[in-house]
Amino acid sequence: MVPSSWLTVVLFLLLVSPGLLFDLLALRRRTGAVESAFHETSRIVLASLGFTVLALAILALVGAVFPDLPPDPKGLFDPNGVYAADHWPAVVGALAAESVLAHGAALLTHWLLVRHGGATIRAVSAWTALFRRDCPPGHRAYVRVRLTGGIVYTGSVLSFTSDLPLADRELVLGPPLYSKTGDRQLSALPPDYTRILIRGAMIETMAVEYRPSAPGAPGQPDGI
Repeated sequence: MVPSSWLTVVLFLLLVSPGLLFDLLALRRRTGAVESAFHETSRIVLASLGFTVLALAILALVGAVFPDLPPDPKGLFDPNGVYAADHWPAVVGALAAESVLAHGAALLTHWLLVRHGGATIRAVSAWTALFRRDCPPGHRAYVRVRLTGGIVYTGSVLSFTSDLPLADRELVLGPPLYSKTGDRQLSALPPDYTRILIRGAMIETMAVEYRPSAPGAPGQPDGI
């Protein structure tokens, strides 16, 4: 939804933005899960309504103490927009205050949940854990990969895709490169071949080894 008038701006601020912010922050506290668009949208809208009600309650208390400060709520829904045009400083100020309060409530709620709910949880794939997180400093990951067709490749991990389904991931191996088929011994690939691209769907098993990096060689592989 792209705001195109003051009313759509109000709807966006009240019904989408605070809940969207809270949902994005929630990804730091929990691992992601596949869910329907309806479920995700409902969660965002409900969170936004909760933060909006809190913000409006605070503004109502301020209005009770300072009656001349907030705009007339009935005037905001004037279909001709006359009230908003005549009292735009108060309207803009009220919208800004509501937005700040609602988004502030989302940030505060997230902070409280993190503080009292333990450590932040992030969704990390096994590839990221093996090739980057668990790799000791000054080392590189080397793998022995057996493909579904029985071919075995070994080499250093140069890069990999980590945020896609396993079938869509790709693993790039670099020197020293070896391969074998069946019961044969591993043999070095010709020096003209410096990269091997393997699709995640083709991998049957994978063994990982961490070796000290050669001087001048890059450290951890790139995760895309």
